[in-house]
Amino acid sequence: MGYSLEVGAPYPKEVNWPKSAANLVLSKAYVEIIYAFDGLTPDERAAFNTGAAAFAIVPGDRHLMWCYRFEVPTRPGIQSASLGWGDSPWEAHRQRDRVVGVPGREGEPFPAYMVLVDSGTGIVEGLRVADLDEGIADEIRGAVARQLAFPHDDAAASREINALYQRHPSTQSLLTEATAGQLIPALEN
Repeated sequence: MGYSLEVGAPYPKEVNWPKSAANLVLSKAYVEIIYAFDGLTPDERAAFNTGAAAFAIVPGDRHLMWCYRFEVPTRPGIQSASLGWGDSPWEAHRQRDRVVGVPGREGEPFPAYMVLVDSGTGIVEGLRVADLDEGIADEIRGAVARQLAFPHDDAAASREINALYQRHPSTQSLLTEATAGQLIPALEN
């Protein structure tokens, strides 16, 4: 990565954080998925840090849609905490500061370093590693290769993303077009 991350410290690169989104950093050396949220509760932070996670990918020709959810299992007498389903588009041609790629070869899983950042402060609120299985890893590889095969065209990518959102007003609806997904169980305490 070239930098270190620490819970409670600022994310080491200056970023104009959105209020609620995921940002993928895809390179041959590593994958980092940065989840930026504003005003998280302690339970929502716990959902990210130790809860079950679900991921899905909806690839297009000029983008991929990363869908995600983190949830603490329901326990008797305790209300379930969740960072409900969300989605964020990613475009290869918009990734800056790193050469776009995906670790490993076809059929190989890879780890994704996940970072939870408070978008209001830029402070790292959580760190977690998820091993993405070969199914979702290969879908990401295919989506990246497809995007890089097209010339950079912001307008075409925006039209593709807008058309997807026109068809799917919610992430739940968007999931019907997912080509791969993965469930990761909650971490043991």
